[in-house]
Amino acid sequence: MGGSRLFLCGQAISLLGDGLAVLAVPLLMLQLTGSPVLSALAAAPRVIGYLIGGLPAGPLVDRADPWRILLAADAVRMVVFLLLAAAVAVHGCPVAAILALACVAGVAGVFFETALAVAVRDLYAGPRLLRANGFLETSGQLSLVLGPAAVGVLVAAEGQEAALLTNAGTFAVSLITVWRTYRQLPDTEFTGTAETSDSKRPAALGAGVLGSVGSEFWTGLRYLVTSSVVAAITLLQAVTALGLGAETLIPFFARERLGASAVLVGLAVAGGGLGGALGALIAAAVGPRRSPILLCLTGMLLTAVGLALAGLAPGVLWLAVANALLAGASMVVVVVVRTLRQQVVPRELLGRVTSTARSLVLAAAAAGTLLTGLLTRLDGDDPRPVFLGAAVFVAVSTASVWVGVLGRTARRLDVFDRSNQCAPTSS
Repeated sequence: MGGSRLFLCGQAISLLGDGLAVLAVPLLMLQLTGSPVLSALAAAPRVIGYLIGGLPAGPLVDRADPWRILLAADAVRMVVFLLLAAAVAVHGCPVAAILALACVAGVAGVFFETALAVAVRDLYAGPRLLRANGFLETSGQLSLVLGPAAVGVLVAAEGQEAALLTNAGTFAVSLITVWRTYRQLPDTEFTGTAETSDSKRPAALGAGVLGSVGSEFWTGLRYLVTSSVVAAITLLQAVTALGLGAETLIPFFARERLGASAVLVGLAVAGGGLGGALGALIAAAVGPRRSPILLCLTGMLLTAVGLALAGLAPGVLWLAVANALLAGASMVVVVVVRTLRQQVVPRELLGRVTSTARSLVLAAAAAGTLLTGLLTRLDGDDPRPVFLGAAVFVAVSTASVWVGVLGRTARRLDVFDRSNQCAPTSS
């Protein structure tokens, strides 16, 4: 198997580990304490990770070797879940220590995601870059469906310890595949564009890397703000995340307004995961033959349609289909924006711009969740107007960004994208 294929398979397994962690850690906390508050805190390591590691992750990835950061992050996450499994075995680990370990895994995940953007850009070029991103996002969406289900089966059959050990095993597999791909880079599919051999292998992480993190972060932020294209596509992604805050109301809507059973509520929620996976596959298949900007805008408008259909849903099946549409359309935006950012942003800034953009999008998602919950409460616990308002917000924002920025640069970006597709790739 070629190095790049091995790498993608390893990342699919690593993403399954992320999906396992979504339920495994909160279940562990619930088992130990019985507290829903502590269980909710244990379910938010990614948010906490970006609060802690979002600022330094980008500069450190840009100044160090991103592949070594991938290796270190996988090793840290593997050790964390081994320690959590040990905590279950000895029945004596303090709750604070478990929360601290979950936060460590979250911070390692932030560094991993940031370094992954650079590593994928180094391995793939042209349409292969879009397909690789589509594969990764498809795997990520499926992991959110399969991961919690697998945890439930493992806990029921073998206990909590088995689920945590399986989680550690997924990161061990990722560690091995990243290492093997890294070792093969000089001889296989390394496709950095217009880079010298020195730039392909940045300096190893050392004392010099730790200096000037703050100033380098501001350099990345300044590039993100002053580059009209990068600022516009980041704004589109943030708008999508803000509007998708309404998606968190789907379980409440199905249960309280539509009177659905727990099984049907699960069906409505699962529609989003399956739709997201399908959207990533469509982006990977259709993207190389279409204008990336128009594909992104189409995804935004379909997201608005999905939100509107959710607000008009007369039943759970309709709601599940609407959730699948809005999740799939928003995933098209995610894949196209990630690929455009990797193509447009200079490699030496890609880590900083990636971590900053993701932090902003995550903040928008958190704000959207809080805002939609508040508006629903103010409207007598009726989420329908909130869904419809979110649909209008996404549609108007998309039109505004197109008229204000992207309409003037779409042709130039399309030419750039075609030139990348024609770039030679090693085999």
